[in-house]
Amino acid sequence: MRKVIIKEGPLVFVRNMIFMEIVAAVFLYAASLVGNYEQIFLSAGLDQFVRYDIFIMLAFSLFQIVYILLFFFDWYFSMYELNEKEIIRKSGILFRHRKSVSLRDVASVELYQSPLSRMMSHGTIILEHTSGRFTKIRNVANFDEYLHVVKQTVQGASGHLRAYDVVSLIEKGEGLFVEFKETLRYDVRKGEVSKEIERMVLKSIVGFMNAEGGTLVIGVSDKGVVMGLENDFKNLPKKNRDGLENHIGMLIKTHIGLPFAKYVGIGFDKIEEKDVCVVNVMECHKPAYLHNGDKSEDFFVRVGNSTQPFSMSDAEDYIKSHWKSR
Repeated sequence: MRKVIIKEGPLVFVRNMIFMEIVAAVFLYAASLVGNYEQIFLSAGLDQFVRYDIFIMLAFSLFQIVYILLFFFDWYFSMYELNEKEIIRKSGILFRHRKSVSLRDVASVELYQSPLSRMMSHGTIILEHTSGRFTKIRNVANFDEYLHVVKQTVQGASGHLRAYDVVSLIEKGEGLFVEFKETLRYDVRKGEVSKEIERMVLKSIVGFMNAEGGTLVIGVSDKGVVMGLENDFKNLPKKNRDGLENHIGMLIKTHIGLPFAKYVGIGFDKIEEKDVCVVNVMECHKPAYLHNGDKSEDFFVRVGNSTQPFSMSDAEDYIKSHWKSR
C-alpha cells in the first residue's frame, strides 16, 4: 500500500492553546508575587522609552504571539504516517522527530467521539497495544475512512488478511479474491496499446474494492501462464517497474478517484525470470465507481471468479446491504 498521511484536527491545536493559556496565567501570577517588577523596570531606566503598563501589555502580547505561532506550527507539521508495517508520528519544527509503533503489536482499533467532535464530524482513533499502551490520533476529519484503512492495515500486518504468495496464487488460479491480467495496457492480439485493456484492469480493481478486497496479478494469462511485463514496459515513458507503478497510480487517480488510491498496494515479483505486478486491493469503506470519458460512472463488484457490472437498481440495493453497518 502507499503511505497514508493522517492529520490531527484543529481541536488539538485549540486544546493546546487553552492549556498554555492556563499555564501562562498561573506562571505570571506566581511571578508577580516574587518581586516588584515595576521597581526593577524603573531602576533600569526603561521608563524613559515607554510607560510600564504599556511595556507589560507589549511584552505579554509578544509572549502570546510567540507561543501561539510555536503551537500552530508544531500542530501544522505534526502528522501520522501509516504504512504496511508501522505507524509513525512525525513532529517538530526545526528538528524533526519520528516515533514509530509496529502494527503487529496493535491489539485493537477503536473510535472515540466527544459531543463537540461529533458535531464537527471528527473522531479520535485509538490504537491499543499488546503492552497496554495507547496511540491516540485525535480529532481526525473523515475519521470513518481513516478508521477503515487503519483497521485493515493492522489486520494485514498481523497476518489476519490474505497474505499473498505469488507462485501459490498462480497455481491455485483465479477465484473470488484473485484475478490475472496478461498485460496492463498492451493488446497482444492487435499489437498495440489499448485503453480498453486498461479499463479491464481498473474494472477488476473497482470490483475488489466494492467486495471484500483481493489481489490482481498483471503479467499472467487467464490460464495461469506467466507472460511477463515486457510489452507494457516497452510502451511506457519510463520503461521499468517504477514506470508501470506510476501509470497504475495515475489510472486509479484519474478513473476511480484520488481518495481511493490509499486502498491499493502495488508490488512486483520475478517468476520464471519474468516480471509480474501484484496489485493488492483492500475493501473500500464506501462505494467505488469507474469513471468513463463521457462523465458517466459504472459500478462493478467481484462475484465468484469474475467482476460483474451492476445496474443502477442492483447497485443501489447492493450498496444499502453491503455498507449498512459501516
